[in-house]
Amino acid sequence: MIYQSISFLAEQLNNYLKTIEGNGSLASTFTQLRNIAHLTDEEIKNLDNILVTLVNISEEFTLKNNPNYVREGDNINYRNAPLNLNLYVLFSACNQSNYDKSLIYLSWIVEFFQGKNTFTKQNSPQTKTSLKDFRLILDIYSPTFEQANYLWSTLGGKQFPYVLYRVRLVEILRDNVTESRGVIKQIELSEKLS
Repeated sequence: MIYQSISFLAEQLNNYLKTIEGNGSLASTFTQLRNIAHLTDEEIKNLDNILVTLVNISEEFTLKNNPNYVREGDNINYRNAPLNLNLYVLFSACNQSNYDKSLIYLSWIVEFFQGKNTFTKQNSPQTKTSLKDFRLILDIYSPTFEQANYLWSTLGGKQFPYVLYRVRLVEILRDNVTESRGVIKQIELSEKLS
């Protein structure tokens, strides 16, 4: 679900960029799912892309109290409650030869996610990614200068124009029933006289 969610967002962003570029010069792989920390110096020189990188994952604790059972007919099936995650996704606008273009790419990214910050199967029908029923909510995440320094130091030290988003409510659920019991339908009370 993590890969599918990030891949889906990269695909949606790429589709949007093709529509605003207009002349069809944007490649179908303009927005790429890549680990920016593993770029070589030669790759960096030739970049003219938006790179999408997962930089952190955290659990959404506010949804931790979901029930761990489901009623199916006359049975109650118990399973571990779903795990809801927040993904911190870095969108880097990379054009080493033209800084102005990088800033234009960055503006397009922010513009797209400002216009559409909630993604569901109903409002995003053109997906190749195999997501079943989903709801992804994007919030811009602004690290402090110190946190940004740590982030880019960890990623190799070469900072690009970027925006960091928190993608909320990526649900991880393994279909694994841990226990199954029947439903109590009737309670009988009997009085014992002595």
